[in-house]
Amino acid sequence: MNSKIQNLLSTKRIKVTLLIVYTITIIYFMFLGFSRAQTSNTLQEYRFSIIPTGIPLWYPKHLSPDILKLWVFSLGNLLAFVPFGILIPMIFSTKYYKFIFIFLISILSLEILQMITYLGSFDIEDIIVNSIGATIGFFSYKIGNKSKLVSKKIISTVILILILSFITIVFADIFNKWFVRL
Repeated sequence: MNSKIQNLLSTKRIKVTLLIVYTITIIYFMFLGFSRAQTSNTLQEYRFSIIPTGIPLWYPKHLSPDILKLWVFSLGNLLAFVPFGILIPMIFSTKYYKFIFIFLISILSLEILQMITYLGSFDIEDIIVNSIGATIGFFSYKIGNKSKLVSKKIISTVILILILSFITIVFADIFNKWFVRL
């Protein structure tokens, strides 16, 4: 086999392995992390939120421990799904609409599974924020990948993630103030 083809295959294997490991990590945190198993023993009812009350992203106005904890959790819901938006098109070379459709079906399934196993709740706002994070990753990768040099691709992608995340949080903050009664 040609060495270029072998390099390509081994690189793809590494990316697929990374995607699998990252997926397992996310599933772990969705179902077992944050003391979910202990909580499920005490709560035996379905918990769900199917009507969004806003976009749960904002910049904290003051930094009390409770506000900071909630803000970091919301930011984590956004940023934790950015890698899917990078890895999936990197491996499968898919268009956005196909990617986001499959992503939405997957995250919807996981949210339902969280609820029926009592290891979390079904939260439509989580689905929205997770999908925004995956979208940020997707477009950051697609735009950043246009550079010829690998180092520039990586730097461009990271900068785009930061910029798009900042813009998203500003938009969500403005949207929540103007259009949502909180």
